[in-house]
Amino acid sequence: MKTPRAYVDEALSENSEVTLNKETYNHMVRVLRRGDGDPLVLFNGDGFNYHSTLTLSSAGSALANVNKKELNTAESPLNISLVQSLAKGTKLELVIQKATELGICRITPVISERSVMRIDEKRIGRKLDHWRAIAVSAATQCQRSIVPEIDSPLPLRDWLAGNAAQTNCLLLHPMAHKKLKEITLDTPECTVMVGPEGGFTDDEVNDAVACGVSTFQCGPRILRTETAGFTAISVLQSLHGDI
Repeated sequence: MKTPRAYVDEALSENSEVTLNKETYNHMVRVLRRGDGDPLVLFNGDGFNYHSTLTLSSAGSALANVNKKELNTAESPLNISLVQSLAKGTKLELVIQKATELGICRITPVISERSVMRIDEKRIGRKLDHWRAIAVSAATQCQRSIVPEIDSPLPLRDWLAGNAAQTNCLLLHPMAHKKLKEITLDTPECTVMVGPEGGFTDDEVNDAVACGVSTFQCGPRILRTETAGFTAISVLQSLHGDI
């Protein structure tokens, strides 16, 4: 039986004890039926697995006794960031989940001209907590020990002003002349930019190119906003990562 994994938001070290929160306790004991002395793996986003032992108390709580710290080899050698235009409904949640599974290291939601979704400033905090919880859950499931950073949404022009000059910044555009398979990376870091349902406007593409961004296409078919990022990440991982 596979050893269960759990995320804890605190520092971890060998030969220490960690009190599991109520949610983790319920999952381990009531859902997975784990008992006193059973093994589990903790992680906190630092890239390591912490092999532990479960200790139950009569008060309905549990401790994890950390026995061994081990580097998690499931992390990709390719450092990919995804700049994803806000999409309607639950599409962004799907993007966060699947991009995490594919090894992404950072996700930055941006507001572009054709973005359908708009977020009330009063709800940003709750949205970020929800998105980060999705990333934690996906990292737990896919055996990662690093949780991607989820940035607060910002206008595309603001992101371009501060970040587009970095190397290997790739904007996906169906009319681009080069294909993803032609990409040559000079460093193990890259950024993928994905537009909203209607795509980036011509002005947005021109502004990005003026900032040093390169345009690439995923192939002859027009992909949905929630599909384009997965495709690009998979191709990059195949060419320069660990797939």
